[in-house]
This record gives sequence, C-alpha cells and structure tokens, in this order.
Amino acid sequence: MDGKQALDSDASQVVDLCQRLVRIEGRSGLEAPVADLVEATMQQLGYDRVERDELGSVVGTVTGDGSGRSVLFDAHMDTVELGDPDGWSHEPLGGHEAQGRIWGRGATDVKGSLAALLVAVGTMARGELAGTVTVSASVGEECMEGAALTHVLDTAPADWVVICEPTGLRLCLGHKGRASLVVEAEGKAAHTSNPERGDNAVYRLVEAIPALRAISLPTDPLLGQGVMELVEVSSAPFPGSSMVPYRAVARFDRRIVQGETRQGVLAELRQALASHDKVTARYHRGGLDCYTGRRLREEVFHPSWVTSPQSDFALRARAALRSVEQDDTPTYAPFCTNGSASAGELGLPTLIYGAGFIADAHVVDEGIDIAQLHGAYRGYRALARALSADTPAPHEA
Repeated sequence: MDGKQALDSDASQVVDLCQRLVRIEGRSGLEAPVADLVEATMQQLGYDRVERDELGSVVGTVTGDGSGRSVLFDAHMDTVELGDPDGWSHEPLGGHEAQGRIWGRGATDVKGSLAALLVAVGTMARGELAGTVTVSASVGEECMEGAALTHVLDTAPADWVVICEPTGLRLCLGHKGRASLVVEAEGKAAHTSNPERGDNAVYRLVEAIPALRAISLPTDPLLGQGVMELVEVSSAPFPGSSMVPYRAVARFDRRIVQGETRQGVLAELRQALASHDKVTARYHRGGLDCYTGRRLREEVFHPSWVTSPQSDFALRARAALRSVEQDDTPTYAPFCTNGSASAGELGLPTLIYGAGFIADAHVVDEGIDIAQLHGAYRGYRALARALSADTPAPHEA
C-alpha cells in the first residue's frame, strides 16, 4: 500500500470510528461503553501502552526514540444529554452519514476529534516521533472541566498539552474561565393567608438581582468581555402552595478573563450584596460521579489562560498546521475546556485544536463535516510530529 492509499485508509477509519462512538450514549458518569471501544481501538492500533485510570479515563501512549518532548492530547469521552429526541431530524445516536456529515450527539463535542486523534496517533510510525505522545480519553468534562485531566497528568506528566475541542481546525491559544456562583436569600416561613408574619425569601432575592447585574465586568484584549448570566432560580418549599418561601436560590454562570481570581470574583458579588440583608454568595460545589465508583466534589472555579503565540510551543504548532495547509492564525475561545486545568491551574503550555465548530455542539441535530474529520486527522499527525520533536521551531511572526 503506497502512502496515499494508507492515508485514504486511515481517513476511512476515522469516519467509521466516529460513527461507532456516536452510536454509544456516554453522558458524564456513564462513559464505560465508550471507554471499552476506545481501549479496544488503542490496542488494535498498536499503542505501546494502554491503561484505564481509577476515574475511568483511558490513557494510551506511543513512544518515539526518547530524544524529544512529552506531549499529551486530551479528548473527553462524555457528552451532554440528548435533549428532546423528537426534535431531531436524524437519530441522536444513529451516527448516520448524510450531506457530507456524521450526525448524532457528540459528533462535534468531541467524538469526531477523539476518533481523528486515536487513528492519527495510532497509525504513526515510531520513527516519526522523537518524544512520547500520550492520548487521554477523559471522563466527566461536561460536568467538571479539568478534574479528570488533572488526574491523568498526575500519572502521565507532560511537557505540553493539546486539548481536542471544536475549533474548526483553527489554532486556539487560550480561553475564558468559568465559575458557577450561588446567591441565596434567607426568609421566614408563614402561612400565605398571613404573609406579614413571614419574610418572603423570593422578594429578597429579586431585589438583590439588579445589584448583581450592575457589576462592571472586565474586558480582556484577547478573551473579550467577561460574562455573568443568571441560569437557575429555585425556592423552598418546592413545590410551593400555602407557605411563604423561607429560602430562594439563584445560580449564575460567570465567564472569567485574565486577571480575575477565585477570591476576587466572589468578593465582587459579596460587595454588590452588602446592602441586601440575609442574601449571601458562594461558589457552587460541583460533582462528578464516575462510572468506576469514584466521586469527586469541588467548588466550580476554572481559571482563564492564554499561551503566547511567540512561545516555542505555539510556533511549533503554527508551523505544523501550515505544513498541512491549515490556518495557523491564533484564536481564543469564549468557552471553557479541560485546558483550565492543564494551563490555568498547572501552568503547562496548552493549545486547543479540533474538528467542527462550537456552534454545532449541544444542539438538536448535532453533526460534523467529514472534511473536518479528515482535516483533524492530518492536523493531529502534524502536531504530534512537531511538538514531540527535539528541535525548536523557526521563529516566525
């Protein structure tokens, strides 16, 4: 088989694997069947080492001659829920090919990129790699960004990290962080026939919300405008009937830019609420119940991060993408990924690159262009070669 035939065969494998992955439902905490397929695929492709960690992530390693860098590529296995199945034009777990696309939940976020990555790295000749390339198929990203990747990096340390998320085959060198903030109003229960004997917590919460919306959020020259959006409101007792609510809770999703800290973001909310009696703010405590039985709990604060486009890491990546005729112009994402752990928490040089577009994620009729899958396959091969090499990149603007 000549080189072109081999590449065509690999590209066909990518499409087939994407379809097979999409046909397996794998919401956060339920990724075991997806992990089984990933593990089997790594073994069939001849990865040098394949393991599954205690959280359920599958980690495969391909080792070069040992003279270069250690690079970790991470693509999460989990997806969000299907939504209303009746709203789909294609079966949400069908993996059907039509109109030049593969259709189904997770096709864009991120089973398409996972398929391209697995085949790209697994079919590379060892002589193409100077260092070690690790592929992490991680769990739980959709409900707790970074937690599983942090665990992988504890046991498989890397010099550099590539996060496989939909960027339209563009090089992404940073993203906003994310925080989940809970604002709680305390009241006093009473019978609704005598509401004056109680203290309606919902009224307290409603009066406080304008003060929160008036917070001046920073603008970042690279990451753009900070965002804080109300996403959830509830009261107790629920369902309500003839009792004045004694508690009301709102949750805000905050998108964080450079310079914002865990302490500073919370202090802003508390300052805004200073004149509102019995209304408090705290971080939401998120959870991940892994299919292996492990349970993780942590406050939801995932920092923003930016990688310099002039760093050796970024220059290597830019040259790699140019070598396969893809756009190397740096971009920055408005959404959050596992990179909040590798770059934001651990300080590892990190980039984001993958097939598909974020606008196609989490929607009814999610799908991905087959051309994007083929492009990601070429891009991941080029990135693996360039980033594991033992020579620095040419210094270009």
